[in-house]
Amino acid sequence: MSAKLLSEQIKNSENQSSHAGFALRKNKKDGLLIVGHRGASASYPENSIMALKGAIADGADAIEFDIQKTLDGEIVVLHDSTLDRVTDSKGRVMDRNYYGDIEHLRSKKEPNCPIALFKKVVDLMLMEENSHIWAMIDIKLLNSPSIIVDIEKILRSRSDDLKIFSTRFILGIWHPKYLPYAKTYLPDIPIAYIGASLKIAREYFSCVDAYNLMYSSVAWNKEGRDFIEQAHQVGKPVFVWTVNTLDYAKECYNINVDAVMTDRPGYFVDFFNKNNPETFEMTRFSWWYPKWLLSLYRRALMWVAHVLGSYHLSKHGPLEKVNFES
Repeated sequence: MSAKLLSEQIKNSENQSSHAGFALRKNKKDGLLIVGHRGASASYPENSIMALKGAIADGADAIEFDIQKTLDGEIVVLHDSTLDRVTDSKGRVMDRNYYGDIEHLRSKKEPNCPIALFKKVVDLMLMEENSHIWAMIDIKLLNSPSIIVDIEKILRSRSDDLKIFSTRFILGIWHPKYLPYAKTYLPDIPIAYIGASLKIAREYFSCVDAYNLMYSSVAWNKEGRDFIEQAHQVGKPVFVWTVNTLDYAKECYNINVDAVMTDRPGYFVDFFNKNNPETFEMTRFSWWYPKWLLSLYRRALMWVAHVLGSYHLSKHGPLEKVNFES
C-alpha cells in the first residue's frame, strides 16, 4: 500500500503535534543550519564536553549528542551501549555505575576526556553565552522509554518552568515507543524522528515536530525531495546526518534541507559564511550513468533502508502507531 503524503497524514490525523509551528528553519540565502554531530567530533573526543564546547566555539547553530543510562541511574553522554570503542575500559554502560567507576574513565582519543554527564551538558546550555544554541538529544534505542522521566527530572531541577527548554532542546527518537513518554513528561519539548526510512517516518511519526534523516534517504531521489517539501508545508524542519563532505553539504542545500549534522562544524560554518548562491554546482557526482540505472540504485537504497530499519526497530519493541489526545 502506498504511503499517504506527509501533509495529508497530518491534516487527517485526529491528534496533531502541539509543536506544528516549531521554527528552526533558516532562510535559504543564509545557508544551512550547522549542527555539531557529537560536538566537534572530528577534532575532539566525541560527545565530550570539550567537543560540545568546540562546536559552539566553531560557530555551530546547535549541538547533537547521545545518551545512555548507567546502573546507578545517571545519564551519560555516550553513543554506544558499551564502553569498548571510545573509552579506556570495556563492558556495557547499563551494567556499570557512574560514581566510583565510569566517572574515572577517559576517552581513547586525545586529549583524554572524562565521560560527560547529561546534567553537565544542560548546565553548559544554560550559560548565558550559549543562549543562542539549541541541542538535539539522541536517545539511543537500548534505553527504556522511562529515561524521558529522568530527563524531565534533570530539567526540572534547573527550572520548574519546562517551557524555557522548548526552544533549547529537541528529543531525538528512533522508535514510537518513546512517544507516549515524551508527550506525557516533556510536552513542551519538541520531538524529532531519527532514522533512515521515509516510509517509517510517514507511517509512525506524523505527529513529531521535525525529522532527522540519513543523507541517502533524502538525497539523489525524488521521494526525498517530496518528503522535504511536504514537511515544510506543515512547518516541520528536516535535518540530515551525517554530512562531512562538501558535496554532500551542497546537495543538502540544493534540496532545501534545513540543517546538517556534521563532525566538522567549523569547516561548514566557514564555507556557508563565505558562499550563499541560489544553487551549488556539484563536482563529485558523475551524471553520465543511465538514468534508469541511477533510479534503480536509489530505489534499492530506499528499500534497503526501510527493510533494515524496520527489522532493527522491531528488535526494540513492536512498531505501532501512537495517537494522542489534542
